[in-house]
Amino acid sequence: MTFTILHNKNCSKSRACILILESEKVDFKIRDYIKDPLSIDEVKHLIQNLLGNKFDILRNKTEKDFDNNDLIKFIFENQKDLQRPIFFDGKNYIVCRPPDKVLDYI
Repeated sequence: MTFTILHNKNCSKSRACILILESEKVDFKIRDYIKDPLSIDEVKHLIQNLLGNKFDILRNKTEKDFDNNDLIKFIFENQKDLQRPIFFDGKNYIVCRPPDKVLDYI
């Protein structure tokens, strides 16, 4: 199984998560979603398969009165507002805060 991390190089937590995966010799792909934004279908998949509260995916913790479609549209249009790092284990997406949370999913 190949794991994927949705990464923003400017995020220290995201860089720390990558270092953890490398130190554990995990085979994974890095997806820089700033340079290579998620498609609307990828955002839908992310929301549908996110472990935890769907609003954990947003950096701004202000609870928004969004249904799933509004949230998908907001994330698609504002990907810089995604919480990070986001780890995909082949089935589910996990917001890895703190970064060592990734160890529970490899």
